[in-house]
Amino acid sequence: MSFLEKEDGEKASSFWDWVVGIGLAVVIGGFTVFYQYQKRSSNSRFHEADALYQAGKIKEAGKLYEELKSAQYLTTKDDSTIYARLDTIETAQEQENALVTDAKKKAAAGDTVGIAVGLQKLPHKELLTPEDQAWVDSVVGKSSLASKP
Repeated sequence: MSFLEKEDGEKASSFWDWVVGIGLAVVIGGFTVFYQYQKRSSNSRFHEADALYQAGKIKEAGKLYEELKSAQYLTTKDDSTIYARLDTIETAQEQENALVTDAKKKAAAGDTVGIAVGLQKLPHKELLTPEDQAWVDSVVGKSSLASKP
């Protein structure tokens, strides 16, 4: 006698067989739909961050890349790109901070030409702290007014 065969007097449990079968199908189907949604969402957010980075909006791109570091459904190539771009953004931010620090030292020494030259090298001013951005804007505004006839 097989273990699948019903013994005499036992009721057929076709109802519960259907319930378990349908339950398994729903769970497997639900997981598949969830996985595909997460994968599409992660990919679209990665492409959005990549487009921002390519457009030169690296502060916004950096925020998206930071969020994507924990994404589970990206390829290894995309993951490598995220970390490379974050490293590039961090390096740019350090360079911007160094240029502002140098410009502040020149301002303290009274070197107005050195300040103007140093601040012209700021390609990504948005990476600076708000205080440094305000200082740069005030200095650039003064130097541009002074240079006009």
